Amino acid sequence: MVQNGAMHPSDIDAVLEFDNQILILIEVKKRGIKIPLGQRLLLERICDSWRTHKSVVLKVEYFDVYDIVEDIPLEQCFVTRFYYNKKWHNFEKRASLVWFVNQLGKKWGNEKCRFQCS
Repeated sequence: MVQNGAMHPSDIDAVLEFDNQILILIEVKKRGIKIPLGQRLLLERICDSWRTHKSVVLKVEYFDVYDIVEDIPLEQCFVTRFYYNKKWHNFEKRASLVWFVNQLGKKWGNEKCRFQCS
């Protein structure tokens, strides 16, 4: 593993970018698991440095138990927190990732930022 003391590589589970205007960073965690500090700071810094105000980090949770080798079906995941305008917000409404992204597309006036569940 590449590591320097407590510092080690991080990942972003999903990135959506639309027309060089909208940036959506997605971190997927099992229900109740927090984003580790270093990863959270990385996501916040990328979001804050985006070229427009149309950038957001979504913390998405899954509720079922999946085997570690299985892909987690994002259409069955829910947004529980989001980072926007330099602040984290809890999202109490049980909103699917697809619904949330579609709302951002509507809010930010971008028809490409719309998804359907298969």
